[in-house]
Amino acid sequence: MIKKFRFRGTPGKEEAAFFADQGYLYVENFYDIENDIEPIREDIHRLIGIVAAQRGVSLGARVYSSGDFDNGLQQLIASDRPSVGLVYDAVKKLPSYIRVACHERHEIYGRVLLGSSFIGFSPRGYGIRMDNPLEDEYSTQPHQDYVSQLSSFNAVVTWGPLRDVTPELGPMRVYPGSHKAGVFPIHNKGGGSRGLVIARLDEVLSGFESISPLVQSGDCLFLHFLTLHESGPNRSEKTRWSMLSRYFDFCHPSGVAIQWRGGLQEGNSFEKVHPELLVRETEG
Repeated sequence: MIKKFRFRGTPGKEEAAFFADQGYLYVENFYDIENDIEPIREDIHRLIGIVAAQRGVSLGARVYSSGDFDNGLQQLIASDRPSVGLVYDAVKKLPSYIRVACHERHEIYGRVLLGSSFIGFSPRGYGIRMDNPLEDEYSTQPHQDYVSQLSSFNAVVTWGPLRDVTPELGPMRVYPGSHKAGVFPIHNKGGGSRGLVIARLDEVLSGFESISPLVQSGDCLFLHFLTLHESGPNRSEKTRWSMLSRYFDFCHPSGVAIQWRGGLQEGNSFEKVHPELLVRETEG
């Protein structure tokens, strides 16, 4: 059973206690669809058209609608897959998105959920994920955000979709309560964040039940940095778009100890910061 909370300006003691115990918080109607979400959808629609024209891909007649804001993208994927990387890199530069990425509501909720009066924003930890149909090779394996993002043990990631998540679209799989176990030892198999694999993964996952929230557009899912989660396979005919922002506790000793350094996006490797948590293959 996935417990949901309604947005009410500032989270109360019940929300804070639930997050502390479960490592996640589902907040309904967190974003304003008309003022927050719709401008991003409109900009993505326009951006897809610009990229297609620049790459010489004809998308034919395109009409914008909120339910099909990315029409033409699947055609672009089929015709010129590398061009989709241009879209992926460009969407995080949209002012309409940056305003939401730094939303004051994130900060208000972040302070309460992390139990801190002073939190920071990860400048390399925000972005929009594009999980395209059947592209499982780009999905995230079970992981904790801290391993690739660092900053502080006491931190939170916000996750909000630009279209309603259905079972076919591939809901994220979350393991409530896993944050209480601390940072799991890892193998570094190389290749960026996908190469940072939790040691004895099957054994670790067997200790927790999972949930797969069907997050609706306008809702926000908060995850603790140590909560295990992974991508769900997209078996629909559309792309799963999701917005992410990350906030950390400036006051937590773990952040102070590493001077709030970010992770891979800032050129810092997990194994250099935490060599004690690196496990050789023969050990795991």
